[in-house]
Amino acid sequence: MASAWPSNQALKLYYLMYRDAAYQKLLAEFDRASLEHREIELRSNTAMVLEERTDSKATAHLLFRGMYDQPRELLEAATPSFLPPMAPDLPRNRLGLARWIVDRSNPLFARVTVNRFWQELFGAGLLESADDFGAQAPPPSHPELLDWLAVEFRESGWDVKRLMTLMVTSAAYRQSAEISQEKLGRDPKNVLLARGPRFRLDGEVVRDSALAASGLLVTKLGGPPVKPYQPEGVWEITSMVSSNTRNYTQDAGESLYRRSLYTLWKRQAPPASMDIFDGPTREVCVVRRERTNTPMQALVTMNDPQFVEAARALAENALRASSHRGAGIPGSEADVNGALDFMTVRVLSRAFSPAERAIALRAYEDFVTHYRAHAAAAAQLLAVGESSPDPGLPAPQLAALTMVANQIFSLDEALNK
Repeated sequence: MASAWPSNQALKLYYLMYRDAAYQKLLAEFDRASLEHREIELRSNTAMVLEERTDSKATAHLLFRGMYDQPRELLEAATPSFLPPMAPDLPRNRLGLARWIVDRSNPLFARVTVNRFWQELFGAGLLESADDFGAQAPPPSHPELLDWLAVEFRESGWDVKRLMTLMVTSAAYRQSAEISQEKLGRDPKNVLLARGPRFRLDGEVVRDSALAASGLLVTKLGGPPVKPYQPEGVWEITSMVSSNTRNYTQDAGESLYRRSLYTLWKRQAPPASMDIFDGPTREVCVVRRERTNTPMQALVTMNDPQFVEAARALAENALRASSHRGAGIPGSEADVNGALDFMTVRVLSRAFSPAERAIALRAYEDFVTHYRAHAAAAAQLLAVGESSPDPGLPAPQLAALTMVANQIFSLDEALNK
């Protein structure tokens, strides 16, 4: 039977691999350099970059009834006929599209953009159907205001920070969210803007607010995605055996406390706490999120390690701050009142009323009594999370105040704008 490889080639390879010392040395050096190059590649993110072709125009066939195997006439890049045409001097590529979008003759871009920013701040856009500005959409509630904001945004050079500052410093936004029965009957959705906005915060904001109030939030900008606390097995049950995202390996250190913006998001298995707070799966684009109010959300703020750890960190800071101002005895009555003020101001932006304070103090005393009798339970509570509790604070008092802080994080006032 004839060999698949000429004998002289096989002999040459054998000589190089087993007899030629210089070749073996070079091969080892090549392997070492390849491994080093691979390690360097893995240390950085890879970004796929597209480049416009200069040797041909962008074209596509009109498909008969959308069937890919039945192409009809050839179409070149252009804007829909019902929208303003592209200027003749604009290139028919992505740069030209971008310039056409922000062109002064385009009536949609500025209006759509400011409407979505308004929706973020007020819970609903001036045009409620933020994802539909078509003829079938309802008219905007305040068309003159929408036009004025659109012009301001455009004339400012598309300055987003200026636009957001303009909105949050407006009299409409700074109103109290308190509502009377009369106003509720006449305008239940607050279309007339007779009161300030009040709606459930997005899941990312709920988590970030708790971390910020506790002092755990890491505000560093940029960097790779992170993997904070998540229930075990969420990725595994939605992944193929060969998937490179089959197993979830939790991060450590500051990565646990980065803004939710940096959380690694797997489309088929989104972070559980974000999913419970109506975070979209990101399988499709969502302009308007649904907002629900379910018992599962209360279970997240009461039991999720991120919130329990945040409550303990907030309680620690509150005890330290109050003891510095008071008698210096952690856990004293003056300490507890000062700690309550510290926590409520950071979470609710106000102090408790006398009636609320009485309820919180009773809860605190009940928790202290329990944890004094059950030291192991106090230690178990304080051990939640990667960060270590302050050994200089009495465990029963710290555990009791942690539970009170956890209750504060669960209040509607903490979960709603």
